[in-house]
Amino acid sequence: MAGRIPQHFIDDLLARTDIVEVIDSLLPLKKKGANYSACCPFHNEKTPSFTVSQDKQFYHCFGCGQSGSVIGFLMDYSHFSFVEAIEELASRAGVEVVREQGFETEKPKRDLSPLLRMNEKVSDFYQQQLRQHGASHIATEYLKNRGLTGEVAKTFQLGFAPPGWSNLLSSLGQDNDSLHQLGELGLVVTNENNKTYDRFRERIIFPIRNKRGQTIGFGGRVLDGGEPKYLNSPETPLYHKGREVYGLYEALKSSTKIQQIIVVEGYLDVISLYQQGVTNAVAALGTAITREHVDLLFRSVSTLVICMDGDTAGQKAAWRAVTNALPALRTGRQIKVLLLAEGEDPDSLIREKGASHFEQLVEQATPLSSYFFDYLGKQHPLTTIEGRAGFMEQAKPLLDTLPAGAFAELMKKQLAQLTKMEKQGAAASFKPRFGARQVVKKTGAAPLSAMRHLIMLILHEPALVQKINTQDAWLQLNVPGMPVLNEIISVLNGHIEVSPAMLLERFRGHEHEKIIRALFAEERLIEGESTEQEFLGAIERLKEQAKKSRYEILLAKAEDLSEEERDELRELMK
Repeated sequence: MAGRIPQHFIDDLLARTDIVEVIDSLLPLKKKGANYSACCPFHNEKTPSFTVSQDKQFYHCFGCGQSGSVIGFLMDYSHFSFVEAIEELASRAGVEVVREQGFETEKPKRDLSPLLRMNEKVSDFYQQQLRQHGASHIATEYLKNRGLTGEVAKTFQLGFAPPGWSNLLSSLGQDNDSLHQLGELGLVVTNENNKTYDRFRERIIFPIRNKRGQTIGFGGRVLDGGEPKYLNSPETPLYHKGREVYGLYEALKSSTKIQQIIVVEGYLDVISLYQQGVTNAVAALGTAITREHVDLLFRSVSTLVICMDGDTAGQKAAWRAVTNALPALRTGRQIKVLLLAEGEDPDSLIREKGASHFEQLVEQATPLSSYFFDYLGKQHPLTTIEGRAGFMEQAKPLLDTLPAGAFAELMKKQLAQLTKMEKQGAAASFKPRFGARQVVKKTGAAPLSAMRHLIMLILHEPALVQKINTQDAWLQLNVPGMPVLNEIISVLNGHIEVSPAMLLERFRGHEHEKIIRALFAEERLIEGESTEQEFLGAIERLKEQAKKSRYEILLAKAEDLSEEERDELRELMK
């Protein structure tokens, strides 16, 4: 397991990084007063409302509300994971990513760049063969018959592995280091007779790229009717088929505003859809769709549409994808299922009926909840006790894997209704989930305005926290926002030089992240200055609330007060 990236490294990296330089390299900015602006890349607009503060190292769109640090921008704009964003910033800063000890083996992390460079050379070789080799007309004719153009072939870097046993070997495997790399990448194979030869022969080649556009593996489609029809790279230090999908790089590159991803079965499905203007499709790499696939895709979009072929195998694949995805369905994520007619696949369907028809089908795709119960209903008819029992026994373990929340509860309620079980009995049969949120009724809740204002000021001027006496009684008030404030005070304790961007990043993945982001997006986010007078005024209002709350508590137990409490009550009454 990789070591955790320590907070001090993230803080140091943010201190080294200028958000304006990073964003400007991806999205041209214009100076506007003390800040920089552009048309927002996350929604359509004609008048710029996307603003970047060099002072706070923070971006915010006043139109759609998107905001964050430079790390958040890379995650939102370039669709990087958190670690990938850190690695990108470290690369720009010319430093190595530091990881904590104790989370990984003592072996240092291997430099995989030589293998990546070799894969790029191999990809170039196969593309050149498609253009120049004497036998490449077989491949080009096949691609033309599938309706593909030279432009889309270039976009996906399609290539050709010629007939023969050593074309790649002879071209790129001339020295021991290169030969070793080709072997480690699975591009050449050595048999029991110690004979080494090319893995891919007489096949159309599909380079497989990761989310950052690096070539990590290859797939090949046979042209002579042999078996296997499709052959992929084996597992290598770069390529893990259970964690990668085909076409994700191209889909994300096609638009920064991508809202959903369509998951299909094959390379040519992805490419045919792309050519027809449906640029948000990806394919699993010769394996069932895994939880890792789903998590990878949900880092880029909030909605997935599972679209498998209309044969029996395709429908089984759709069900496996859905059941594997259940543990990933936390709040804000949605899965739909598009069931194609018997004998149809996305490639043939879009070529025959066009992109508009296909996009309409995607729009009408079945929500996971309906698909889940419909599928089980076909296996276990609900008209008999036996059918309902089988339905329950198959559904319950699957619904146990759902993260706790409203969706899980509604699915359980639906199961209870369909199987005609008492709601309480059905709910009790599910395993309790660790960390399920308890609903606690708060009493004496005061208006949020003072607390909201106070937290907002600290978020934008973290040094103000030094003016809070952590021993003051008002910090014990049972009011909305107090746990957030105390957590911020704890995070800032002893860290005077923390910037607003650093503070925001410290709450990434935290239970208070949403409210922290919301308060960053208040009116003072980019414009206006936070003053010490405003800050101290907010504290005074909270102190008054604390006095009032204490007065009410003492008054309620007036007949049973100690002498000290009586003196306190008299002072409060004054």
